[in-house]
Amino acid sequence: MFAMRLYDFALWIHVAAVVIAFGAPFIYPIILARVTNANPEALPGLYNAMIHAGRTLITGAYVVLFLAGAYLATDGDLWSASWVSSSLLILILLIGLSHGLAMPTEKKLSAIATSELATHSPGTQMTFSADYEKAYRKLNLVGVISNVLVLIALFLMIVQPA
Repeated sequence: MFAMRLYDFALWIHVAAVVIAFGAPFIYPIILARVTNANPEALPGLYNAMIHAGRTLITGAYVVLFLAGAYLATDGDLWSASWVSSSLLILILLIGLSHGLAMPTEKKLSAIATSELATHSPGTQMTFSADYEKAYRKLNLVGVISNVLVLIALFLMIVQPA
């Protein structure tokens, strides 16, 4: 018979929430670069999809990630472990980056792309404005920083340094 401890189930939920929260955003820079070069008229829809995913699925996964992690830390009496507090700090930073920088920038990029694509002549190379490029670089920087933070948190969670 299959038996599972509550701790093991919470651990599975915690890992699943990590995959859901950070899997897609981890590859956003690659997707955005490809769409920008191959199909720029799809960018407003892509940005809107990213915003929707951020508000719904990803934010929900942040909550589940925190709750499952809090259970694991409490059950294992790990709140005083530096790797737990560091990982919690990283989660807080990631939520701040997501809601404070990434989503507002995605909104701005969607609006700029929509406006600039509306005035673009079909059959000519699409060149976006300096405002768009600046916001695009900002979003990519936020993405790189977020991805590095995710990798650091994964390291801390797996290695659990003293």
